[in-house]
Amino acid sequence: MKRVLILFSILMFVAVNAQTTSTVSYIASTANFPNPERGFYRHKSTSSDSYSALTQTTLQNYRTSENITLILRLFYLNDFRTSPISASYLTKMQDDFNTIRRAGIKCIVRFAYSEDDIVGQRDASKTQILAHIAQLRPLLIANADVIATVQAGFIGVWGEWYYTDHFGANPTATDYANRKEVLDALLAALPLTRTVQLRAPRYKQKITASTTALTQSLGLSDANIARLGHHNDCFLADSSDTGTYINVATEYPYLEQETKFVPMGGESCDFNATRSQCDVAMLEMAKFHWSYMNIGYYPDVISEFSIDGCLEDMKKKLGYRFELISGTYPNVANIGGTMNFNLKLKNSGFAAPYNDRTAYVILMNSATGQEFSVPLVSNPRLWVGTNNIIINENLQLPATMPAGTYALFLSLPDAEATLRTRVEYSIRFANENVWQSGKGYNSLNHTITIGNRLAVDEVNRFNPVIYPVPANAEINVELENISDYKVAMFNTLGQNINILSNINDNKLTIDTQSLQEGVYFLKFDNGISSDTKRIIVRH
Repeated sequence: MKRVLILFSILMFVAVNAQTTSTVSYIASTANFPNPERGFYRHKSTSSDSYSALTQTTLQNYRTSENITLILRLFYLNDFRTSPISASYLTKMQDDFNTIRRAGIKCIVRFAYSEDDIVGQRDASKTQILAHIAQLRPLLIANADVIATVQAGFIGVWGEWYYTDHFGANPTATDYANRKEVLDALLAALPLTRTVQLRAPRYKQKITASTTALTQSLGLSDANIARLGHHNDCFLADSSDTGTYINVATEYPYLEQETKFVPMGGESCDFNATRSQCDVAMLEMAKFHWSYMNIGYYPDVISEFSIDGCLEDMKKKLGYRFELISGTYPNVANIGGTMNFNLKLKNSGFAAPYNDRTAYVILMNSATGQEFSVPLVSNPRLWVGTNNIIINENLQLPATMPAGTYALFLSLPDAEATLRTRVEYSIRFANENVWQSGKGYNSLNHTITIGNRLAVDEVNRFNPVIYPVPANAEINVELENISDYKVAMFNTLGQNINILSNINDNKLTIDTQSLQEGVYFLKFDNGISSDTKRIIVRH
């Protein structure tokens, strides 16, 4: 009889628990698909003496035909080295940003004065550059929604801060002070939500007077030092990446930590038989959290990736690639109550998103389509690394939602109000049968029944009859619909006590003869409400 009671107790626990939650497993996808602010990009430059405007059809084709969502828009100001930027040039720039927005992509922005290393034409003076940044500030702020990041630019040929007429190819302390002034002006010309990338790690270290890499708390802040990222435009070219690094022993660990929080990307500039290989590229892209790379340059390096067999994998792994693994969700919840949300996912990409983005759980009414959005505390900018990411939060449900059945979705929209409802700017997860292309949501493939809040008098009706008090060999609990409840016993230390029990009609009998004398607590939980009653055992 004792074994029968134990088995019945276990079966009752499993049956009731199965009614209150469900676990959903997800199938990974191997497909390559577009996602915002990451992946291979297309280089699109234009100059003031021959402006080449962007076309919406071309940009949309990048997205639909190549899964590319980024371009590098390099604006050459070659006609304005000693004069203000013309109104017509500024208008053309705004037209480009409008085109980018309509096409559903984003851009990396850089400004420069020359693409030819001709002494006297490499760049403009500090005074002129600062004046140009002041002119550009309204444009940059107005279009920050479609700007993924800005490269420091302005100084040197191609805006790469090296071959320069005014800022020292081998910079002195004065040269670095002048560079810092330009950089500070550019940071001030952007919203705090946007970053500026520097061409080599030493530039950031010199300008910030620090060789200490960002910590998590600082890296997630809007301090200027946390808004300075990195780009490498001679990736894999040789042992120093053509002067990108001075001392890899110290700069590699620095860059590895920094790029957990700031954007990293670039291009190659030459083929190197030792370094321009898949094994080196994939290793360093992962180490330095690469989010993007130029698909068009250097051609021999890109070709080697294809021949060596990593190009398709690289297309998927540049930046983030989120994948749902499993989730455990309640089957029922209360209007205005809490809902436990337990999700396991992973990021098989090289990096996390580098711009702020909030994850939301969307509850969509199955009958009316009405939606309610609840933000997660978990920060997608920290969803990086080889370990599984566990999100376990108690979500506060809106008090205004009507009772009904709701489908659950996970949404990671763009943070900018102008793009928040645009599907092209929402993050898609790498799973089969989850992406909702009409909404930009990821289905969690689960429905939950949301019930009316218990009124005070309903709560008070939870009034079980418990006897005898104190208990000796057994204790009885009489309660209407007691079979709908999961009943657990705890001691005063909060430890769960295994109990032998039996249900007959609306009466639960618990064997207490083996319990030590003392105070215990019975917890009753039907998935919508819970309550605890104190009992005493005395032999």
